[in-house]
Amino acid sequence: MQYFQSVFSKFRGRNRQRTAGMALGLPATPFTFMAHLLGIAGVVLVLVWNINFRGGLAWESSNKTLIFNIHPVLMVIGLIIIGGEAIISYKSIPLKKEVKKLIHLVLHAIALILGIIGIYTAFKFHNESGIANLYSLHSWLGIGVISLYAIQWIYGFVIFFYPGGSGSLKRESLPWHVFLGLFVYVLAVGTAALGFLEKLTFLESSGLEKYGTEAFLVNFTAIITILFGAFVVLSALSQAPSDDDYAPI
Repeated sequence: MQYFQSVFSKFRGRNRQRTAGMALGLPATPFTFMAHLLGIAGVVLVLVWNINFRGGLAWESSNKTLIFNIHPVLMVIGLIIIGGEAIISYKSIPLKKEVKKLIHLVLHAIALILGIIGIYTAFKFHNESGIANLYSLHSWLGIGVISLYAIQWIYGFVIFFYPGGSGSLKRESLPWHVFLGLFVYVLAVGTAALGFLEKLTFLESSGLEKYGTEAFLVNFTAIITILFGAFVVLSALSQAPSDDDYAPI
């Protein structure tokens, strides 16, 4: 009986180590490299769409569409791309653990701030255009995502950064922090995909050519966004270049 308890204890210890980044047993470097490339492509595409095809960005304008254009730009660049880079920072940056922890925290804070501003611009556009708020699945999920993202960041700050929890609390919280972080991020990517679909549907119902250049650009931007999210998740579940320097506690 003691023998089986000892084996189980060793298995549980190894299993906890794997939750820190070795679930796939594959090196993270190729996945992080692809995520960086897709992230750059996503930034370029969303800017080209909203500046070249949608007329640009403006905080105040008689053309209210220019106000709305800020929304997809900040949500994609902020919550999706910078948020994704924050997740894989432990795997992609060859620095000490404490430095990577700070980078992880700051990037998520930037993503959260840009996300909040991006959501505000959607409300601003609706209010100034006489359009109802929070009537679509995309908007409901968006509020849920930004709320969960904020809760996740605050919890991570308090437990893993300042004032910091005890060693046992950090160890017990880490698997849940990683799981919930990936869950919220995947939900954010899915919400972004719904947003692209919703916007393109509105544009096409207003006369945009279904097989035109802009329609293809929007769909392709959505695909790049989804692929970027997939490679972020693969990176997060893969083996860090240095196992001993990975654990974010």
